[in-house]
Amino acid sequence: MINELIGSGSICNIKKIIEENSIQRVLLVTGKASYSKSGAERLLESFLQNVEVARFSDFDVNPKLEEVSPGKKLLTSFCPDIVVAIGGGSVIDMGKLINIFSAHPNTDIKLLVTGEAKITTKGLLFVAIPTTAGAGSEATHFAVVYMAGNKYSLAHEYLRPDYVIIDPVLTYELPQYIAASGGLDALSQAVESYWAVGSTEKSKKYSTEAIEIILPSIVKAVRDKDKLAMDAMAIGANLAGKAINISKTTASHAISYSIAAYLGIAHGHAVALTLGKFFIINSQGKGNLIVDKRGLTYVEKTMKELFGLFGCSGPMECCDKWYKLLKDIGLTTDLNELGVVCHSSNIKQITNNINLERLNNNPVKVSDDMLNKLLVHVGFFAG
Repeated sequence: MINELIGSGSICNIKKIIEENSIQRVLLVTGKASYSKSGAERLLESFLQNVEVARFSDFDVNPKLEEVSPGKKLLTSFCPDIVVAIGGGSVIDMGKLINIFSAHPNTDIKLLVTGEAKITTKGLLFVAIPTTAGAGSEATHFAVVYMAGNKYSLAHEYLRPDYVIIDPVLTYELPQYIAASGGLDALSQAVESYWAVGSTEKSKKYSTEAIEIILPSIVKAVRDKDKLAMDAMAIGANLAGKAINISKTTASHAISYSIAAYLGIAHGHAVALTLGKFFIINSQGKGNLIVDKRGLTYVEKTMKELFGLFGCSGPMECCDKWYKLLKDIGLTTDLNELGVVCHSSNIKQITNNINLERLNNNPVKVSDDMLNKLLVHVGFFAG
């Protein structure tokens, strides 16, 4: 069970965690610059005065397997009592990976990544402290890692943190682009979780709460830097993480990884570029295109419920509202601005690395032809 500590100033609970668990050594996993820029370094300094601290931050935004090994070596040599990951989704994922791989010292980590070897042992006490309102990694049993250019997602209950600290103050200094892409990632997770094949009543409850919190808050939080709205976004992102922890994500996330790599843009921005179109795609599925075993009537009902959550009457209106939201928070939908040269060969660069597990979690089957048309509509191809 995760111990959640939520609210402004909740980061001070790290002192209590250290004292209650008799911690002597702390391994900090952080971003290269975000640890200082978020204010986390200043806030944590006084709470870590009486313990030994080692810090690991030598990895990229999308963690690669070869970057995990130095962190694993540091944990082994430093012998910490606890791992504290403080940063965005990639930082928390890296903390999960270092912790769980170190708990399997005699196992080839490549085999753990591919699933050929099983996770059997829990790692050290693990604390996750997000500094963005977006990824929701603190709420999930997943960790993303790239191996030989391919994305893998480890999944096991042992990857979930023991403690989660959601302190919105750590998000106050986020640059607008990161806040916008993170906020759209969280909203996308909530939407995709709601219509996912893997959704349950519990996950849909989390999704609903997340959408109801994020929609009225995101513009104020990103554009106006309204602190109450930023507080709400931190909570909404965590709820969206709880939703996908049950249901997993769907087609927009499946496509987003290669789009982000191809365009060099943030993950949440990449997801948002296609998600609006799925309000339409998932409303038009019929017959054998329906993947969800609960059937066409269920999928139609689900989509209508989503339209209602967005205050819309149908898929076209919902799609238009989605892309207007992107513009309102400063995320371009014009791929010319991102330097995209439209030609037919682009499809291979986008489709070769699509996550099929997530794609197959979409309620409506996405064929190659549908994918091609989708990418034409969002500007990847001249047609």
